[in-house]
Amino acid sequence: MSRPTMTGAASQGTTLRRRPGPPRTPVPDRRASSREASPRQRSRLAAQPLSTRLFGYALIAPIVVIMGLVIVYPLINAVVTSFQDQRVIGSSSDFVGFATYAKIIGDPEFWAALGRSTFWLFANMIVQTVFGFMTALLLQRSGRWSRTARTWIVLPWVIPTVAVAVIWQWMLNSNYGVIYKAFDSIGIDIGSPFGDSAIALVAIVLINSWHWFPLSAVIIYGALSTVPHEVIEAARMDGANAWRLFWAVTYPLLQPVLFSIALVGSLWSFNILDSIYLITEGGPAGSTTTVPVYIYDTAFSAFRSSQAAAASVLTVIVLGVAALLFVRFGRPKED
Repeated sequence: MSRPTMTGAASQGTTLRRRPGPPRTPVPDRRASSREASPRQRSRLAAQPLSTRLFGYALIAPIVVIMGLVIVYPLINAVVTSFQDQRVIGSSSDFVGFATYAKIIGDPEFWAALGRSTFWLFANMIVQTVFGFMTALLLQRSGRWSRTARTWIVLPWVIPTVAVAVIWQWMLNSNYGVIYKAFDSIGIDIGSPFGDSAIALVAIVLINSWHWFPLSAVIIYGALSTVPHEVIEAARMDGANAWRLFWAVTYPLLQPVLFSIALVGSLWSFNILDSIYLITEGGPAGSTTTVPVYIYDTAFSAFRSSQAAAASVLTVIVLGVAALLFVRFGRPKED
């Protein structure tokens, strides 16, 4: 049996030529373009006329001036005051160096307040994140109640702090409080939460979390809306249950959002003064005296403004170090 021979144009000695197509466009190297972007932008900025650059500087000048007056000047003033022996704010004082800082560092009440602030920070962060996550997951459900809840869920957030303090003092009052009467009707005596040094700080943590958790809920709900449905459906087809779906798919995609909430929310919660001072003024027996309350009492009750300024500067340093460590070790890893 003979071997098969080529047929068609190839058997006649002709060669097949590919029809010429459109010229290919070379694909740019993204890494090279990213490396060249910064020098190119600098050269483009330098090529702009002076009037254009001055106009841009003029547009951002107001916000820079406002930030300088609101943030930079008070911070510098606090540092300068902390090196003096000033008592009443605005009175004459002398330079004493680090003696004021030595008094604050040697004050056991400052360290006790710092410990309460640490508990306050972590408790608020955990409770608000859990409540916010649960609420966001419920808001994702389809139905009339979910659609209605998306509107009124922000109601606690928009209530002024003064009103929140008064409302909860009324509801937990041991004489006529609605919550106290409800527990008393089923045989549970909750006593006076704000008058018990063992649970006063926990009670204020729950009130503050009730006030601010809608912010976390709205942010997490928006982040959940960006999770691709194709990824969730693919995980369900692979047999993943609800718990596995959350930890393997939803949670990794929400890590950047949760990281931002934890960082900004913790710094925000640490510096809260109004909720605590309006409800207990730091009592009973100093059980709710956090660092902001300690600084306020030192400045306006004990009339030691220099020591209050030194405590403020130390607090800024502690928060700065804590934020850097959190960013260093808690930042989501990029794939």
